[in-house]
Amino acid sequence: MIINKFFIYFLFLLFLIFCKDKKKLNIEKLELPPKIEEAGKYIRFPENSPQLQLFRTEKVIYLDYDTSLSAPATVMAKVIKAGSLSNPPIILFATKELSSAYANYIQDSKQIAFARSNYNRTKDLYENGAATGKELNDASSELYNKQALLAEHEAELRKEGFTPQEIYKAKQGSVYLISDLPETELNILQSGITCNITFPGYPGETFEGKIESIAEVLNLETRKARIRILMIDKANKLKPGMYGKVEFILKDNGLMIPKMALLSANARYYIFIKKDERTFERREVILSSEKEGLIEIAKGVEEGEEVVVSNVFLLKGLSFGL
Repeated sequence: MIINKFFIYFLFLLFLIFCKDKKKLNIEKLELPPKIEEAGKYIRFPENSPQLQLFRTEKVIYLDYDTSLSAPATVMAKVIKAGSLSNPPIILFATKELSSAYANYIQDSKQIAFARSNYNRTKDLYENGAATGKELNDASSELYNKQALLAEHEAELRKEGFTPQEIYKAKQGSVYLISDLPETELNILQSGITCNITFPGYPGETFEGKIESIAEVLNLETRKARIRILMIDKANKLKPGMYGKVEFILKDNGLMIPKMALLSANARYYIFIKKDERTFERREVILSSEKEGLIEIAKGVEEGEEVVVSNVFLLKGLSFGL
């Protein structure tokens, strides 16, 4: 009887040991570490690993959105009515240098017309033997000099953001603002884009304008280009020299991911893409812009791919061996 009791007790102990060892084996099976491949580019978890539940994903989306760009601006010219109805409108500039350059341009234009007429007349006389070669050369030189002066004064205006041929035809009430923008932002701006303009002198009031032209040259010191903005001042409120703020409204689109999916390492940006049910790929990306919690990716992802958005730093530690 005593022997049977000891035998039963022995079997019970064996059962407990077996159950404990089996549980330990299961735990060890569950806690097998993921495989790190290709220097951390790929992270592959064991099948049915509970750690996979830690990594929530969202799809990369292609999104159309509005963005804005703000910059200071100055009213540099205004078209007003001339004193005489027979004269064209007068352009008031904010600086004497612009006024002088424009006046010289108008004067040169008229003198060129006279010089060209004189050259054509002299050439006709020369061909008919009524003028000498020296007279023809003098007429040609005069025309060339006037054209050179015109080009010089036109270049001065264009450097400041003004195209003289366009502002010469401007309507009464037209106001021109100049805004300097860095060359890195010129790729998103183009003629015709609308903008909202505010002035400290008129708080709470917003004016509407549009980009009329972008200067052909950059300022070598500031690396900025001058943007000319046209608006119509029907109420005659604005004056040359006034300062304002312009906000450009831009239409854009791109591949977007949640901001929480992004991580940085070694001065580069990375995300983790879910390749299959238990494999994640570390991928370097190039950023474009940020919009309301989303990051636009210029290069590195495709629409519809699944990007990890939770516990990203756990994958970072596995990938980079931190």
